[in-house]
Amino acid sequence: MNPSVTAPSLKALRQCIDTAAASSGGADASALAMAHAIAERLLQVESDLHEQSSLLRTVLDESPDFIILKDHEGNFLLTNAPVARFYNTTPEAMVGKHDGDFGCPPEMAEAFRQNVQDIMARGETEIVYEESRDARTGRTSYFKSIKKPFAGPDGRPRILVIAHDITDLREAQLRVEESERRLRHALEATGDAVWDWHLGSGRLTLSQRWQEILGYRAEDLSGTLTDFLQCLVEEEADDINRALGECLEGRGDYQHEHRMRRRDGSVIWVLDRGRVVERDADGRPVRMVGSVADVTDKKSAQDLIWQQANYDALTGLPNRHMFLDRLQREMQVSDRSGHPCALLMLDLDQFKEVNDSLGHAWGDVLLQEAAQRLRLCVREVDTVARLGGDEFMVLLGDVADPTSVTRVVHDILKTVSQPFRLGSDLVYVTGSVGVTFYPNDASSTEELLRNVDQAMYAAKREGRNCGQYFAPVMQVAAQERMRLITDLRAALSHQQLQLHYQPIVDLASGEVHKAEALLRWKHPERGFISPAEFIPVAESTGMIHEIGDWVFHEAARQAARWRRERPDFQVSVNVSPLQFENGRLALSAWLHHLRSLDVDGSCVVVEITEGLLMEAGPEVTRQLLRFRDAGVQVALDDFGTGYSSLAYLNRLDIDYIKIDRSFVSNLKPASPDLALCEGIAMMAHKLGLKVVAEGVETEEQRALLQAAGCDYGQGYLFSRPVPATQFDALLAHRSHEPA
Repeated sequence: MNPSVTAPSLKALRQCIDTAAASSGGADASALAMAHAIAERLLQVESDLHEQSSLLRTVLDESPDFIILKDHEGNFLLTNAPVARFYNTTPEAMVGKHDGDFGCPPEMAEAFRQNVQDIMARGETEIVYEESRDARTGRTSYFKSIKKPFAGPDGRPRILVIAHDITDLREAQLRVEESERRLRHALEATGDAVWDWHLGSGRLTLSQRWQEILGYRAEDLSGTLTDFLQCLVEEEADDINRALGECLEGRGDYQHEHRMRRRDGSVIWVLDRGRVVERDADGRPVRMVGSVADVTDKKSAQDLIWQQANYDALTGLPNRHMFLDRLQREMQVSDRSGHPCALLMLDLDQFKEVNDSLGHAWGDVLLQEAAQRLRLCVREVDTVARLGGDEFMVLLGDVADPTSVTRVVHDILKTVSQPFRLGSDLVYVTGSVGVTFYPNDASSTEELLRNVDQAMYAAKREGRNCGQYFAPVMQVAAQERMRLITDLRAALSHQQLQLHYQPIVDLASGEVHKAEALLRWKHPERGFISPAEFIPVAESTGMIHEIGDWVFHEAARQAARWRRERPDFQVSVNVSPLQFENGRLALSAWLHHLRSLDVDGSCVVVEITEGLLMEAGPEVTRQLLRFRDAGVQVALDDFGTGYSSLAYLNRLDIDYIKIDRSFVSNLKPASPDLALCEGIAMMAHKLGLKVVAEGVETEEQRALLQAAGCDYGQGYLFSRPVPATQFDALLAHRSHEPA
């Protein structure tokens, strides 16, 4: 009812009744009274309806929600003030019109109309999320609408719409979604995949990058946690669940590196990270987001770095770093169990000869084969390591029976001594093994390594191809050697080294034309120390280079002095094979020193060993030829004790051969040694070489050697090695002796 229309009609009706009563003069008074009462009642009803209608309108207009009544065509039958304000009009103006009449885009208005008809057709109340454009601001607003279809009094279909404005909430949600979208894009730009897990519904949203990393297509995925579970490697599940559980309980973010199985069955390593971003009022996790990064290449690189840091690249055995770590752990196990552990060091004998004769490539093959053989000599729980070069370590744990170590040593020596097939060659090497025990022999890794090294070198001194157990006496010997090294370092600077000279006599004339310079060390406390004791120390420590330079310079200086009196005089200088290694021989400085003394190279003879001759590589050959070009002659010392080659003698332009004293000491008429000396002399003369016999101690030996064709003799028969001052006197004395 519309009060503005009905009120005038009721008032006019009451006026008609009043006029009729006055003109009737009281006739039918009761009927008129009744009519008057009805009119009054109607006016009262009309007033009540007007008040209720105003109250209803006030309630509708004060509602914060949109309240709309539409007909089947989507036309407005009733709206409240919020709707009218949204469309910038009045409720009365909207009656009979539709959304498109108030600035709503045609496609949006048509969608509203179609939605009304669909809901009326279904006949059920529905909740709809929709948007519309504000006619005043042009801003898009978002609504949550409850739409209830019903039939009006006339039987025509109607629909009641109550729409709640959720624009602020929706825009906040859109901002969050946009932020998450940007975050996903940022993460995916780094190559990471993104996941979003709603714990309540079990819904799992996975990004495109996740599908790419694991090889899945969108149609392969269910959108649930199953997508993740089907990619797990079974052994990883417990660790992942534990890490996830800690995160869900609020104990930090989730981060776990694990394997995942791709759709094609291959396995990759991933770094999986996540964080709980939403919890309910009780603190229970509702939503979790995270990322997955493919770290397979990084993991492989880390594994490679770890492998290189802990394993020998050639043999695949643990290297020094890993071996020391395992040794430390085995010592701790020994402390707990009370059973000792054994440490073995193996050094391959004759390995250098293999490298020099066949080359380093075949030497590497031998090392690889040796490593495989050693593994077969021990238990799986034991450790075989390569420390470098041809040195191997074996760590035997839980040695309840020490005799078992002896069996292992025997097995190692036996397997190493078996021939190695290197290409078309069969190569034979042996091994020297040192053994020490923890805690019996030492209490630290440093002591153990020192002990086993000493034991191994003791095995070498015993003739090689054997094993030696560490004994305290070895420690004493090692300490003595360390003191010798320390004292030898000071010997040169403190002028404790000196040269003695032994004459080399012309067997035919008895004249002294040459001398060999022999190094002597007079220790301030121990007196003279044998060269056999300190020369190997000088070679092993590298001091031989500095000492060798001093010897040459001193011998050359003395040779220059003697040559002023005897123009053809020569001094022989022994040169260690180690001085030729890696081009470290200071040849240019030596030749410069000769020039500074105003003498030519012929005043010096360089004595080398047969071993150097056999190992003469390009650098050694170059150095020897430079000696020849400078006029420095070369003598081959200890001839007959090694593996000399006539080709080397000829190619390297040797000048002298020195027959080793072992052939001279037992020299007798018609003896094999005499025949050998005769053969050597004949061969040397055919090659244009001179022969010096060493170790001559008797007149008979001198006579036999002269008869055998030797050119020179050297030995105690003529003189022991003496200092330069005494050698001067010897020269003066022999120069006055009759020939």
